[in-house]
Amino acid sequence: MVSTAAIDELRQMFETIRDERKMYANTATRIGNAFLSLLSYLIDAPFIRKDKDDETAYLLTLLKGAVIGESHNIRLNPDGSIRCGRIVVDGSAVFNELVFNHQNVLEGDTYFTDRGIIETVEHINLGQYKLTFRKMHDNDSLTFHVYDILKCSTNNLDVARTHQTSYTRVESINRDENSCVVTMYNDIDVPGGVNYPPQATARAIRWGNAVDKDRQQVFFISSTDGTFLFLQGVDRPIVDDHNTAAFLGIPPQLDILKDLPINARQPYIYARGLIVEDIIRIDYQGNPQYTARDRGQWKEDGIYIHGYDSTYKGYFSDRVWHGGCLWQCTVAQATVGQAPRFNNTEWVCLIGGENMTIDIISTAGDWFKAGTDWTTELVAWVWNAEMRITEEEIGRSHITWLRQSDDEGGDTAWNIKHPTGSVGLELPIDSTIDIPGTWTAGSRVGFLCIITLPDGSSYQSEYSIVM
Repeated sequence: MVSTAAIDELRQMFETIRDERKMYANTATRIGNAFLSLLSYLIDAPFIRKDKDDETAYLLTLLKGAVIGESHNIRLNPDGSIRCGRIVVDGSAVFNELVFNHQNVLEGDTYFTDRGIIETVEHINLGQYKLTFRKMHDNDSLTFHVYDILKCSTNNLDVARTHQTSYTRVESINRDENSCVVTMYNDIDVPGGVNYPPQATARAIRWGNAVDKDRQQVFFISSTDGTFLFLQGVDRPIVDDHNTAAFLGIPPQLDILKDLPINARQPYIYARGLIVEDIIRIDYQGNPQYTARDRGQWKEDGIYIHGYDSTYKGYFSDRVWHGGCLWQCTVAQATVGQAPRFNNTEWVCLIGGENMTIDIISTAGDWFKAGTDWTTELVAWVWNAEMRITEEEIGRSHITWLRQSDDEGGDTAWNIKHPTGSVGLELPIDSTIDIPGTWTAGSRVGFLCIITLPDGSSYQSEYSIVM
């Protein structure tokens, strides 16, 4: 480095040439020597060069920032921000605040437990190693404990993306050196049946603890399996079904789940207990699933729903008992005071709907004397359990009467004259018109009432008139 004395010497040399008054005193030699001295100074001048590689031992202040790379790949901005395409950190990076633009992507497994990065590995005994861990910051210190089970993973950035996992147990810890002595587990004691020695740069996490129950839990998120998994009671490298305390996501392969109707491609939640205020069940299309709610006997002033109950915070389908049948509401709110019946579309009958009966009575009694003229009316009473169904509810178009006797031709003529829908639930009978002409003692004629409901179900009953 040229000293400031060299600058003073050059200044004096050029001032002498400038102030010279004698004729021919500034010879070519004097001026040439001055320029050569200046050139010699510039060769070792204490300034940053831009025509070759250079360095400085002093602080360089760039008030307007800096641009690095021919394509301006790196920009150092006056506001303190840095913009670049990629950052590789061999040591540790400490951020007071880390902001992701729109999304944060994590590959592989993310563990929430004690951790460390192995800096050096020293083989000290058969199956034992001394592991020294990297300090992530000045005050960093190991958080591992004695008998901790360490899971150390090394991922190689080769074409096959190979990886190795080592399981060890902590025997002793030296916090001053940020190191510990570990013992390797045998191959038969680790998942996969092969245990690899620990390696430098491997990331070690606490998988469990061989003795301390308070350190036998670990939970992690696996992007490969699509599961959030919480393990408890981990006292060895290999975990069993009983170690799985909870999971959220795609179900793991557990024996306790193999006989359950589980869709292995859909996420589930598994835990010992559930504390929750609201449970809203929906199907895979987002439609709410209703919980059946038994409201007891139907009340005329009762409010019954098939929908969301804001008081109890859930979707419910109310059920009531009425007329010997169990009914379920099918609308958002049933009409108050309108009882459930077989043709009331606000309700569907769950129990007793098929309990339909028909009773036929004669208004003039059950016995009629041959050789006399008489009239009567056959009245069909239709029952749904304990409820009597009216003709208006059934509709005449669903009512059929047929005559059955020994007079086949007469029966056919009578049936044609009384087609479906021509007569309601009350059938007038006149012995001179509706009874076969060969009416003698012991004769029998039957009148069959058939009710066909809108759902296609059919019910029938016969009334026989005997002489």
